[in-house]
Amino acid sequence: MKEYTRELASFVARTDYGDIPDNVKERACAVMADTLACAVAGYTKAPEECSWAVKMAGDMGGRQESTVWFSGFRASAMAAGMANATMVHTIDFDDTHLESVAHLGAGLLGTVLALGEKLHSSGRQVITAFILGFDVAARVGNCVNKGAVHHHYKFWHPTATAGTVGCAAAAAKLLGLDEGQTEMALGLGIDQAAGFRYCIDKGDFSKSMHPGLCALRGIISAQMIANGANGPRGLLEYPTGFCAAMCAEPHMEYLTDGLGEDYAIMRDALKMYPTIHGSHSGIEATLNLMQKHSLSSGDIERITIRMSPLAKGQGVNYRPESVLAARLSLPCCIAIAAIKGHVTLDDFTEELIHDPQFVEYMKKVEVVPEPEFNELYPLSGFTGEATITLKNGEKYVELVPYCKAHPERPASAEDLKNKFFQLCGLTWPEEKARRVYGGIYGLGELDDVNAFTRELQGV
Repeated sequence: MKEYTRELASFVARTDYGDIPDNVKERACAVMADTLACAVAGYTKAPEECSWAVKMAGDMGGRQESTVWFSGFRASAMAAGMANATMVHTIDFDDTHLESVAHLGAGLLGTVLALGEKLHSSGRQVITAFILGFDVAARVGNCVNKGAVHHHYKFWHPTATAGTVGCAAAAAKLLGLDEGQTEMALGLGIDQAAGFRYCIDKGDFSKSMHPGLCALRGIISAQMIANGANGPRGLLEYPTGFCAAMCAEPHMEYLTDGLGEDYAIMRDALKMYPTIHGSHSGIEATLNLMQKHSLSSGDIERITIRMSPLAKGQGVNYRPESVLAARLSLPCCIAIAAIKGHVTLDDFTEELIHDPQFVEYMKKVEVVPEPEFNELYPLSGFTGEATITLKNGEKYVELVPYCKAHPERPASAEDLKNKFFQLCGLTWPEEKARRVYGGIYGLGELDDVNAFTRELQGV
């Protein structure tokens, strides 16, 4: 049997900053900036959820190694990484690696900044660890999701499972573990990989916690090995290991095909809406129709959203019980688009989702899986078509094969910059946001990442 785990470990251990193409490093900075902005906004827009994570970091205590963002205190690297990564995911506006169906930036940024701060790593080391951790996580997620007969995603949340393995890889790189040690660190991460898809259906706090637990487990895994512990070897390919347990027919080749040449972060999708990624094409199609034909929400009889089959069984929630659950509900997102003419963070409120008239309006939205979209647009995964039927019988149709910011239809640098400042502006003055923005893109010049993380100590 091919030693897939060892091959990934060898790739992580031997790859350095200079080996990585410039465009990959630039993309990593863009993903890191976007990820951090989500935490900054989450601190203001989801204060209760963020406070739970910050309080837990304080309760965990330990050495004052790393900044718990915006809180003014420091904790152990594992505690800080947990809290910071959790804060990123509270508003569900962070990246999605669509092939593995995983939000990988949150856990990885929490890991590399917290552990990098403890170790006084250089900015180049932090960027390298982020890229390599992302690659490992995406490949593990692809193996059990992409083209699989029994999708891992049917039961599991790849953000939590594949993400844990990626965070262990990133932590191992920062700690300078050799190939054998890295394989064991990956093994401990693989052994701890967990997190059910319940959170997608219900929108509870476990979804926000998943990246935080990835960072926590990843740092623990690598530090245990660095401290002299041993761990499992070959656990991805082992007969009762991760891939066999997590998928009926895993595609093992996805673990190593193009390794060192095809960097997964180049196919990461950033979000233009603070909602489940499967809703984006449908939102965009609906907004286009409303604007193009000057439609009024009151004139609409029905909105039919045909979606790539991944939409089946996820996001079709007509009674979301929380703001996060509302962001994960396709009927809710589409109804907001039709009624308000936009979909922003401010549109999701407890008052709206419990308003009887709005709950009734959501019933106008029908979500229909369309297998043909997978054949027509195999690189999409989230193709959406909106058909708006008016009360007078008129119909309007709009197809969006690739939503904006999809790898096949990338957002511009200006789009991403605007998103960064809009999100950071919810919490920070513009001057601070500009310093942090410049700091992220200047990480490669820093000898010690602490020079950057000092900016994150308070609001």
